[in-house]
Amino acid sequence: MVSIIIPCYNSGKYISECLNSILAQTYSDWEAICVNDGSTDNTMEFLNQYAMLDHRYKVISQLNAGVSVARNKALSICRGEYICFVDSDDIVEPDFLTTLLRPVNNKADLAICGFTRSMSLTGSVSSNSIEMDSNKCVERIILDKSFNPQICCMLFRHSIIKEKQLEFVVGCTRGEDREFILKYLVYSNKVCYTNNPLYHYRVNNQSAMAAFSIKSLTSIEASLRTVNYYNKVNYSVRGLEFEFSRTLWKFMILSILSGQNDLYQIIREKYDLKRQMEHLCSYPKLFEKLTARLFVWNEALFKWVFSIIRYLYKKR
Repeated sequence: MVSIIIPCYNSGKYISECLNSILAQTYSDWEAICVNDGSTDNTMEFLNQYAMLDHRYKVISQLNAGVSVARNKALSICRGEYICFVDSDDIVEPDFLTTLLRPVNNKADLAICGFTRSMSLTGSVSSNSIEMDSNKCVERIILDKSFNPQICCMLFRHSIIKEKQLEFVVGCTRGEDREFILKYLVYSNKVCYTNNPLYHYRVNNQSAMAAFSIKSLTSIEASLRTVNYYNKVNYSVRGLEFEFSRTLWKFMILSILSGQNDLYQIIREKYDLKRQMEHLCSYPKLFEKLTARLFVWNEALFKWVFSIIRYLYKKR
């Protein structure tokens, strides 16, 4: 059985599309655990309707506490051998589960598919599949910007999550998915990835990924926790030494490009940016390396350069 975990918050506009796409799965041995996270719209009405329609839909409700709490609650009661996460405003292809189950039935500990921002179901398309060990997957996530697998495109083994007591960090509203994935990979062996876009991700104004704000800075602490976790369990991987410094670099630049100098100041006051950028000067990719060196040489010039980029982008 596959347990599909679906946190729901004010999803009334799209929840039917999401649940219908799960109902249309070619693989039928699943349970969908829908966690109503204190919705104030008609989300709960839709969830109850689907629970009456099909016993595989399980509905639980909580006061609004966020995605991490909702997912953790579902993890504590799910019964499936495998687990996946779906957002309540997204949809999946009919062969989403069937495709992801093939590699885990062939001894992979993690199966990953591609995603698209188109909301039109296309059916199966020809795709490339690659296998890699978990260490190589971690290395690619850290160092390869073109490789950015999403948690909703993954199928996990429940036994690993349960045995290692993995869960989402409560209070972390950005970066919690990446932290969970990187911790899970510590205990995985084989990973299988297909670029087939089986997951359809909806971008809307209510999406957690749609805006850059002070909540986004929780990604920095998530990155630091991940590094500390790897060191604690003595897991060595190429590129780990840059995980935290590159995350700082990323959010420094994002705060400038978004014109939010207050967020830049928060980062600047909390972390030793010069030390971290000195470390990033040896990063293997040229852009990070050069901009880190620019910061170390002249922080004001670093900020000016990205402010100009922001100005030119707005003039387009």
